Amino acid sequence: MAKPIYIVFIAGVTAGTVAKLRTAITDALNNGYEEINCLISSNGGSVIEGLNIAAYLRSLPIPVVMHNIGQIDSVANVIYAAGKTRKANPNSSFLFHGVLMSYTNASYTEAQLNEQYKIAKRLREDIAKSLSAYVGMNLSDVNTLFADDAAILSADEAKNKGIVHEVVDATIPKGIQIISIGNE
Repeated sequence: MAKPIYIVFIAGVTAGTVAKLRTAITDALNNGYEEINCLISSNGGSVIEGLNIAAYLRSLPIPVVMHNIGQIDSVANVIYAAGKTRKANPNSSFLFHGVLMSYTNASYTEAQLNEQYKIAKRLREDIAKSLSAYVGMNLSDVNTLFADDAAILSADEAKNKGIVHEVVDATIPKGIQIISIGNE
């Protein structure tokens, strides 16, 4: 039987929380764990950080089991989708929407605004391409989730689309190694 570790990630996707997650995963590999089980609930956050940690998860030489224990929003969908096996609590949900770009006291020329639009569009396309590749969904079907600016799927609806493999309550075995990551 594989030596599993459980990581509870209940946080936004920020440089700080992703660094903690990456460290926990790296330490697990270095300490001989043979399976990572990630119980995740996240309101999303940094698209670049989310895409990067998802790519790291996909590169791992051991199985990664993702379990949605609450909500998976925005770029957290890509992190969730990076799991080889994907489970969800019956009352969990998934939110898909376009990319938000935040600016404080910024001034842009028309050309710079156009560049910012292209960046936002590319990030949304990168999210869609990653989701499509990770869960095996047709790219046009993934793009449909973004079509109305926001789509919320229940666990069962996500299962019907192939995002979730199994709808079941999460359980953590007694005596197992657990790492918890929350917001800073």
